[in-house]
Amino acid sequence: MITTDNADYAQRMSMMRLHGISRDAWKRYSSEGSWYYEVVEAGFKYNFTDLQAALGLAQLPKCDVLRQSRKSIAGEYTAAFRSISAIEPLTVKGDRESAWHLYVVRLRTSQLRINRDQFIEQLRNRGVGTSVHFIPLHLHPYYRNTFGHQQGDFPAAEREYARCLSLPLYPDMTAEEIQLVIESTSEICQKYAA
Repeated sequence: MITTDNADYAQRMSMMRLHGISRDAWKRYSSEGSWYYEVVEAGFKYNFTDLQAALGLAQLPKCDVLRQSRKSIAGEYTAAFRSISAIEPLTVKGDRESAWHLYVVRLRTSQLRINRDQFIEQLRNRGVGTSVHFIPLHLHPYYRNTFGHQQGDFPAAEREYARCLSLPLYPDMTAEEIQLVIESTSEICQKYAA
């Protein structure tokens, strides 16, 4: 679901969500519309089912509260990790606002005796699940096979990929869960400091 107060964005999204059709495609089935339409851009098929729309509408009133909760957790993480030199937390520029969909940290691997994958395993051993967002596209089989990309083609993306991980961040995290993430991350950094 996308929301905007920008009329131009809304019009473009409406067009792109249904195959890039030039006019309100649904009106062609009513007495107001015409059967004729044109595809003016290579659009998508992004219209919701009724069930998806109902779920989205039920979630919408909670949006601000959920975002505030994620922002608060991100603030706790940032404050805790600020003093750990092996961790580079995300920064948000003053003129921006983050949805805090993810909390990604970059490891300063030169300050650790373990790599990112080993760091993730250490967190897992302590009961903290993580992920990596995102694996560079050129490393996936489709892009390698279709476009001939190979490791080394995009060194900056690969460098950042090798040192980033996403820590747990969801609105219903308990204080204990947040503390587990902070303490586990801190302990690993201390234990494996170079």
